[in-house]
Amino acid sequence: MSWRRTLTIFFSTSTRPSNSIRRSLAPPFSFSSHFSSATSPFPSGLDPTKTSDKPRVVVLGSGWAGCRLMKGIDTSIYDVVCISPRNHMVFTPLLASTCVGTLEFRSVAEPIARIQPAISHAPGSFFFLAHCRGIDTEKHVMEVHCETVTDASGSNILEPWPFQVSYDKLVIASGAEASTFGIHGVKEHAIFLREVSHAQEIRRKLLLNLMLSDVPEKLCAFSEEEKSRLLHCVVVGGGPTGVEFSGELSDFIIRDVHERYSHVKDYINVTLIEDSRMTILK
Repeated sequence: MSWRRTLTIFFSTSTRPSNSIRRSLAPPFSFSSHFSSATSPFPSGLDPTKTSDKPRVVVLGSGWAGCRLMKGIDTSIYDVVCISPRNHMVFTPLLASTCVGTLEFRSVAEPIARIQPAISHAPGSFFFLAHCRGIDTEKHVMEVHCETVTDASGSNILEPWPFQVSYDKLVIASGAEASTFGIHGVKEHAIFLREVSHAQEIRRKLLLNLMLSDVPEKLCAFSEEEKSRLLHCVVVGGGPTGVEFSGELSDFIIRDVHERYSHVKDYINVTLIEDSRMTILK
């Protein structure tokens, strides 16, 4: 089981440094007690700690490294502030299993508040659902400049707003981005397998194509060639994640598709591509 790499599929097998931390500084703005106040309608963040306060440890990221560190911090000595666009940790070795229903999504996600309970109840500890947009280390008071993550899918759109967090100690554990090795079309047409949302999209698309293809040809506009295209699964990247996902998909075809979608079982194929080599699994 792969636990060393969290990236890929439909996809890719190596990483490069994330661009999520840039040195473009966001304008300051203000939040009471631990939060600064200002005339702006939005709070501008956490003020520097006072001599009577516990030192503040700011952790950027909610992956393996960040969560392991937060779990081990003595909150009687430090206040903990986690900043991440994801409020949970993903157990990536099992992520491929959720794509085909072997495991449910809740089985591979652990809330940050459960990993470090102080974030939920300690007066000086917080979790911010936000992106880090810059780090200012040159001021006497060191700050992290962030921007909130909001849901713009509804009718009432809440625009992201900037804020800043002062820190005494800063831990950068923001992870890495998947590399496509310059393969054309991967970013535009493939789904990376790194987050729970990626696995949900893969499962949704796989089941949708199976159900559409299962409609008798007389009742739909799908030809046999179109069914073969819809049910051809291509995995780009022969690393741990790519191979594990291909194995899960193969088991799903043998155990579930042959039983529940017997009308289209002969149309589905899995192709695993690594460098110039191509393996077709049936």
